[in-house]
Amino acid sequence: MSIDIDTSPSVSIWKAAETGDIEALEYFLLHNTELLNMRDPNTECTLLHLLVSNVPDPIRPLELLLKHGVDVTAQNIYNVQAIHAVFLNCSCPLEAVRLLLSYDANPNARDGDGWTPLHYAARFCQLPEPVLKLLIDAGADVNAIDVNQKSALFSLLANGDHSQTLDWLIHTARANLKIKGDFVDSLTRRTRQGTLILQAAKYGRFSCLQLLVNSETAMQSLQSVLTREELDDAIGIIRMQLLKLSTREQIEKLGSMIILLEELTQKLSKKKNKSKHHSVIKRRPNLLRRIVAAAVTRTTTTTTTAGVNGKKI
Repeated sequence: MSIDIDTSPSVSIWKAAETGDIEALEYFLLHNTELLNMRDPNTECTLLHLLVSNVPDPIRPLELLLKHGVDVTAQNIYNVQAIHAVFLNCSCPLEAVRLLLSYDANPNARDGDGWTPLHYAARFCQLPEPVLKLLIDAGADVNAIDVNQKSALFSLLANGDHSQTLDWLIHTARANLKIKGDFVDSLTRRTRQGTLILQAAKYGRFSCLQLLVNSETAMQSLQSVLTREELDDAIGIIRMQLLKLSTREQIEKLGSMIILLEELTQKLSKKKNKSKHHSVIKRRPNLLRRIVAAAVTRTTTTTTTAGVNGKKI
């Protein structure tokens, strides 16, 4: 690449990083290497933060900064490092993450909320599995928890119904399914703890719930920490979601989730009380049909449930 080093760019070095202007960046770095790890006085962000947070395809300017010796572990005011921020706006973060790791980025770095790169990848990647595999191969702790006691598996379910990726995390990466995260009750605002079962219910992840319920490995872990209260809460959450739905397909999906949860409740109740005469929930043959009929005929409101507030899950 040929650059006229005597011609000053028309933008500041901060704007050059924010837009991925590689020629302007190289001009500034050739003239003053001290700028490499300085912070924008307006945002308190380094060049690296500005680049990976704003440029959809940052590879070439990222290589430039890394080759000049940029501090790959620099944090912003929220303790976010480049290996966290790259997941927010980068269209294909896999290569950018691979590049950062090759320059000693920490795969277990934590931001101010305790989120690791694994949490970010699980939450924000459209296709999270390749990046999760890369991070775990680099030493990322699949069971690291954030300030709300949640592992990256909770982030994955907040992202989407990625059952194949969840399957890999459970059966290959050996993720701990006994982890219980904090959930805030939308009515009482009280905090309660729950497993991935409750997370699947919260976000309506039918395929993930099927996997958790039908996997022998998953159930061996979950049955020791699942409670009747959590299962009742999960069913209640789904019933509330049904009030806001209008399409038959969505209603049938949530109805099927309720059936799965009620069958799981029955199974666990039988196991815990096999030596006692204890009443358990029995599946009604026409439960799904009744759920669908009731939901379709019910007058529903047009308001929707609140989405994820920022990155909280």
